Amino acid sequence: MTKHDTWVKLKPGNPYEPILDLFPDGVIPVRDPFPLEMSVDAKGKNVPLWIIDLERLSSVQANALAQLIARSRGAVVEEVVQEAESKGGFAMSDGWVESMNGDAESFQRQKELADFFETAPQPPSARAWREFYYSQHERWIEGDEVPPPINSIEDVDPRLRTPELERAFKMRKVESAIAQGNYSVMDVLSGRAFTNALNIIDPENSYSLVGYDEFDEDKFDEDEIYE
Repeated sequence: MTKHDTWVKLKPGNPYEPILDLFPDGVIPVRDPFPLEMSVDAKGKNVPLWIIDLERLSSVQANALAQLIARSRGAVVEEVVQEAESKGGFAMSDGWVESMNGDAESFQRQKELADFFETAPQPPSARAWREFYYSQHERWIEGDEVPPPINSIEDVDPRLRTPELERAFKMRKVESAIAQGNYSVMDVLSGRAFTNALNIIDPENSYSLVGYDEFDEDKFDEDEIYE
């Protein structure tokens, strides 16, 4: 089964706050990069659901979630656990998700969702939704589908690119170049490592360190530093 790589951060005031300290950085692993399950609330309204990925939870995290959900539902913990095992995780309302980050599988499946919206009849019929759902579940949840690797922003579908994502890829290149350069602590502190990394990832421009004695004395008054 594919190892899923989507994580979500929840909105303030969410019902999971009492146990969020068990999750590093407060992010929760989810099975799908969009709410793929559906439930009906007390008013008969459809509620989109995310599935918290059971396979990526520690036993402590899974137990805490089961107890929290059981208390909120007035149910038995064992029943909540059995339901989670049957679904591959714990269901969570879409309304609590504030942001999401992911990797290769997440981007590939978001691309497939975008393709679906562009190719399916608008609005998508119930049959089209079912076919998309079963395809996703069969290939990504039950199957061993492997996503194309993502090594640069060019590997990401243009519809999914954002300025924040492009900056993240640039920083990843810088960090990789610094790691491969075997620099000393002084090289990093002085900026030499970062400057060299910029020259590697951005060969169209030239970067260099500027020494104190290179400042134009007519434009730079040493005494101004202390004013």
